[in-house]
Amino acid sequence: MTSALAQDSGNRVTARSIATRAKLLAVAERLFATQGVDGTTLNEIGQAADQRNAAACQYHFGNKDGLLQAILDKHTPGIAARRNAILDEIERTGPVTLRDAVHAYVTPVAEKLRDTNGGPEYIRINAQLLALHAMYYQHLGPSTLRPPQATRMVETFGQCLSGAGLPPPVQEQRLTLSSIMLFHGLADHSRIVQMSEQSGPSNDTALFVAILEDAITAMLTTPVSADTLALLPMANR
Repeated sequence: MTSALAQDSGNRVTARSIATRAKLLAVAERLFATQGVDGTTLNEIGQAADQRNAAACQYHFGNKDGLLQAILDKHTPGIAARRNAILDEIERTGPVTLRDAVHAYVTPVAEKLRDTNGGPEYIRINAQLLALHAMYYQHLGPSTLRPPQATRMVETFGQCLSGAGLPPPVQEQRLTLSSIMLFHGLADHSRIVQMSEQSGPSNDTALFVAILEDAITAMLTTPVSADTLALLPMANR
């Protein structure tokens, strides 16, 4: 009954089905971003997209997870390609520093703030999904979604941090915190910009992104405190 794309009786994807799917996706991005993923039903999305068929979302996406996956699949390939392009450009002039790696990590997501095709909404939605992504990456349980794969970015961070002396659990948790800072930081910043009535440092996006990169770099490189080391198993100190 469900299908990745609605098809006509001749088993062909139609222009109408593609347009309907795109409309449902755009409405879902808006409602998930403003009302929350858990606070939005598929029926609400269908009604807001002017669909007479109450099961329109189920027909095109299967369920809410299928709809969320479609949103991730819409945005994450472009982010990955942009990161690779930034890293390629840096590597042409010399080795990648940690600050370079953070810049490559942050920039493509920050650029989504200017993407009128659901970019800011994607940031807010993915911020809500970070706990699910973290469980998947840390092998704490299965995921109903396929989280974005950033193999090159992970490898680059690993190379840059290889001499930092961070115990593996600390490095893993700090990288997770980097994602939280990135997506929640940009999500909150986008709301501030949206609600503010006058310009200033608090809603200057270029300044915010530069400070965000500084903050993530500092968190990744700060020495591990004695208190933190004392909480680690002996094998990981």
